Amino acid sequence: MVSSELERLQRRARWSYEWGRFRAAMPGALHALGLLVMAAVLQHRVRPALLVLGGLLVLLCLGLGWWGRKWDRAVTPGLLAGLFPLLLPFVVSGAGHVCYTGGCRAFCLMTCVGGGLAAGAVLAFTALRRSEGHERFLLASGLVATLCGSLGSVLYGLSGVLGLVAGLALISTPVLVLRRA
Repeated sequence: MVSSELERLQRRARWSYEWGRFRAAMPGALHALGLLVMAAVLQHRVRPALLVLGGLLVLLCLGLGWWGRKWDRAVTPGLLAGLFPLLLPFVVSGAGHVCYTGGCRAFCLMTCVGGGLAAGAVLAFTALRRSEGHERFLLASGLVATLCGSLGSVLYGLSGVLGLVAGLALISTPVLVLRRA
């Protein structure tokens, strides 16, 4: 009798603990969901790739927030850094730039690379200010920024997303190397 009551209390305590962690992770996931909706509105249509990338972003933010420890501290900087590559393609297309020739495609790719460079610079600067856990922070926040930025870079297809990843890695990788030296 006593052991069944103890087991019930342990299950209830564990459920309450996990529910609290889930509630603590919700703000980051809701911000990511808001960015997904914003990207869909700016694109004037919902593309399947946008839904997949946005769903991965929401799940990643929820997972990192639920995991806690130092992982959850990477969600907000990752989302903020991801705003550069997310919004830059919309700014370029909103300024009247229309892609229809081969040379134009290179300009659009450079836009995505530039957004990735800006995101990488923000994350590198933030990582250098941290006292410990640079690798985990850059990994988690870089993944969040990449998925966030890909919501805008998907306008230019896979090459836009790869340009974003290349730009982000180009700036943030030297921080990992320098911090270990």
